[in-house]
Amino acid sequence: MIVLYLTFLGGDSQGQRIAAAAYLKNFTRRNVGSQSPDLRVATEFKDHLLRTLLQAEPAVLKVLVEVFRTIAVAEFVEQNSWPELVPYLQSAIQNSSLINDGSNREWDTINALTVLQALIRPFQYFLNPKVAKEPVPPQLELIVKEILAPMLVVLHQLVEQVLSMHGRTGLEVDKILLIICKCIYFSVRSHMPSALVPLLPMICHNLIELLGSLSFDTVALEDGYNLRLKAGKRSLLIFCALVTRHRKFSDKLMPDIVNCALKIVRYSVNMARLNFLSERIISSAFDVISHVLETGPGWRLVSPHFSFLLESAIFPALVLNEKDISEWEEDADEYIQKNLPSELDEISGWREDLFTARKSAINLLGVISMLKGPPMGTSSNASSASSKRKKGEKNKRNYQCYSMGELLVLPFLSRFPIPSNTTASESKILHDYFCVLMAYGGLQDFLREQKTSFVTGLVRTRLLPLYTLAATSPYLIASANWVLGELASCLPKVRPPYYCCHYFSNTRIFLLHLCLATSFAEFQYLSM
Repeated sequence: MIVLYLTFLGGDSQGQRIAAAAYLKNFTRRNVGSQSPDLRVATEFKDHLLRTLLQAEPAVLKVLVEVFRTIAVAEFVEQNSWPELVPYLQSAIQNSSLINDGSNREWDTINALTVLQALIRPFQYFLNPKVAKEPVPPQLELIVKEILAPMLVVLHQLVEQVLSMHGRTGLEVDKILLIICKCIYFSVRSHMPSALVPLLPMICHNLIELLGSLSFDTVALEDGYNLRLKAGKRSLLIFCALVTRHRKFSDKLMPDIVNCALKIVRYSVNMARLNFLSERIISSAFDVISHVLETGPGWRLVSPHFSFLLESAIFPALVLNEKDISEWEEDADEYIQKNLPSELDEISGWREDLFTARKSAINLLGVISMLKGPPMGTSSNASSASSKRKKGEKNKRNYQCYSMGELLVLPFLSRFPIPSNTTASESKILHDYFCVLMAYGGLQDFLREQKTSFVTGLVRTRLLPLYTLAATSPYLIASANWVLGELASCLPKVRPPYYCCHYFSNTRIFLLHLCLATSFAEFQYLSM
């Protein structure tokens, strides 16, 4: 019956072929794998399946590859019992239509690479999370050595083709680039196959050149260009994996990775004109810099660029723009969920549309604010250094390390005045102060380490006056409510009557405003 349905994929009707593939997918999921651990799929069926996959049209391939993935996980990944799979797939890719012009044109290169992607994908996770240091699975080592490593030559050739043609390549080239990038990412997300270690410099060089070919200045994109944007996003995810999981092999690559990310984040000034994928790339570039800062070499590599990041990358990403106003007017609730992150958003972390450049910029600002700057001595230290000390007395100086939040971030934010009744109609002041509010919300960890008197003073001077404006901006009020919710844990647990009623003659009006805060329940000190 199964072979009959598989053979039926060669029918004349595309609808019938897709229906047959869907039936086969559902049948395989019910009968192969954990549901029937002792069931073995016949070799003849697997051979027929592979041949069909290499020739299937895209609509059928999309469904039928799930059949292959189910069988591959059950037999190859979990039991390592399909020894002919890798040699067969290696031969299919080498002799496919786009790799070898004189070979069998019925074997589609994109189909073969799609099968490779489905085969590598399960290895992006640890197969046995209970093991403290899980070795690289031998199946992944084999795939990388025999198939993926040789394909890196194709990656280099395609990137050179993209550069020579100024990005104007065919749809098939962009599809192959995306699939190869995905395969690399799945290979290094958790493990580091030995065959890839000596090739990492070449991989990073090619991915950096691919990212350099992207344009963030245009709105209208050609057909297929979205695929290259996806490849660019995947390249930055590879950099994140290398920095966070494979420091031993990526330390020497970090300078080039950081320079690449810095060139991308400067395009945050164009965020109002960018589509989702372009913004997602900028978001990933911010994430790369954040991950680098959490490593040993991070300070040395990124600290010279702190001023540039604040003024030319983070600030433009946080400032209110025309897209924000349009999205707010279209659906205020969706806008708040997208742009004002909260702990509740983390529950549904699989929604990629919640990963915005603004959120990543806020996260990077928080990471920068927590970094400790160089030691700084006081004036008394200078005089004590010149005084004579008794023999045996330790020559100590009272150095104090200030965080970059104190030295850089807060002074930068203080440059922007809070709107008043006389300036509330000036759009630039409102847009800039929206950025300030976004920044304060991202400094929660830094402010938690400060004295509560400092945080209450910040709230009293930089937040509460917004509620007294005669004409309040809904964007600023929503952001101020969010900031108050974010800073609730940094404030004292007692009710200070001074600034509860200082700005409002009617306390109920004040509480009505604060009821909009995302964490109003945490404001125990405001209970009446």
